[in-house]
Amino acid sequence: MKYVTKFILVLFLSATFLHPIYRVNPAMAFTVGEEREVGEQLLTMVRRGFNLLDEPDIIQYINKLGQETLAVAGSQYFDYHFFVINNKELNAFAAPSGLIFFHSGLIESLDSEGELVGVMAHEIGHVVSRHLAGRINKYAKINAASMLGLLLGIALGGGPLTEAVIAGSAAAGQSAALSFSRMDEEESDRLAFKWMQEQDRDPSAMVDMLHELHTMNRYRMGYVPPYLLTHPGPGVRMSYIQDLILFSEKKPYETVDEFPFRRFKSRVLSLTKEPMQLIFYYQNLLVSMAPNSEAAAMAHYVLSQAYLAAADYGNAEQSLRKTMAFFPDKPVLKADMGVIYLKSGRLNEARDLFQETIRAERNNGYAAFHLAQAFEKTGKLQKAIELYEELLVVMPDYSKLYYQLANVQAKSDRQAEGFYYYGYYYWYEGDLMSAKNHFSKSVALLPPESRKKADAENMLRKIARFTKEK
Repeated sequence: MKYVTKFILVLFLSATFLHPIYRVNPAMAFTVGEEREVGEQLLTMVRRGFNLLDEPDIIQYINKLGQETLAVAGSQYFDYHFFVINNKELNAFAAPSGLIFFHSGLIESLDSEGELVGVMAHEIGHVVSRHLAGRINKYAKINAASMLGLLLGIALGGGPLTEAVIAGSAAAGQSAALSFSRMDEEESDRLAFKWMQEQDRDPSAMVDMLHELHTMNRYRMGYVPPYLLTHPGPGVRMSYIQDLILFSEKKPYETVDEFPFRRFKSRVLSLTKEPMQLIFYYQNLLVSMAPNSEAAAMAHYVLSQAYLAAADYGNAEQSLRKTMAFFPDKPVLKADMGVIYLKSGRLNEARDLFQETIRAERNNGYAAFHLAQAFEKTGKLQKAIELYEELLVVMPDYSKLYYQLANVQAKSDRQAEGFYYYGYYYWYEGDLMSAKNHFSKSVALLPPESRKKADAENMLRKIARFTKEK
């Protein structure tokens, strides 16, 4: 129940912070600028309200896929952010201004990267078409607290808890007002279909995903996946997507390397399940698998991550070596081995593996983040600082980066910079009062001509606006 408290906290915060943004005047449209500011405010609350899988490789993979779709979708009003929530329900949803969420339960149910891209493109379609903004315009009486309550209800995935959150937010009876219409769903599906084709991805993966969820709905004791509750009409949707496939130009689609998706899915599993449960399950599963198969190699990968979570570094290394033997050309696996070495205290070996990975994949944020940690642990503080700051360009809203930077700056006797980065850490963690406190301290200590001082002053103005301070 600990996360219920977080959701309630977010709800009350939303009533305080967002009230000025949602106007009751029906003549006042919900503009792009307003939606952008609401999204920025929501982003500050995301980590307080949701149990995110906030790891650099998870963040980089899901956002890379999102950016690939956005590249063919054209210019956008918003900066999109993609998140994975630790929640067993089968769900995905879009919030205002390009905040898009995927539940770990949905990711575990998908069989291919194409299915994930299909869901992602559909959610992007809702944002691009401003379907939610349109519903808000039509039903302007829905205030901020009700809006957040409804979004949190969607995030919780249905059931009594969802109903309690919606009722507690004074949103009872208004959920229909914000639900997407059949026309909204069809427009998003058609956009997703088009964008998948433009990425040279087979859009039939959209049908595969809907069929699997529809099957669960029909045959699993009345269980209705929340994705079908928030995106109704799977039978109709499958029908017109199949018609699009039938009447579209026939062409061979590019073959996709599924390893990145399978590793991502395995990482999601290892970060959301109890380690000993995974170890017991996959040890038994391997008995029935062909020893040299891809399925066995990925089972060993999950085992390596479960052993790592249980601090059994010897078995973690042994299991990962079996995966590496099957996939000798995947540099990220060296970074995975580096993490095992880093956590077991083999710092120099870890550093060498992270550097090998980066030489092969220059933009691998997962390897770079852990390499910076290795530098930090071996006393190479300036190298750690430089690497963390480079990563901010790639992952500008990754809160752990700011925390690590603040710590290293403090170790380097750079108090003002430490306060500055702690300010951003608390900002992205949704703790606005602590962010204000640390930004204020950095402003007092940083030199007048400092870019960081001007930025911290701007952040203080933003926090004041969000909290309605004068």
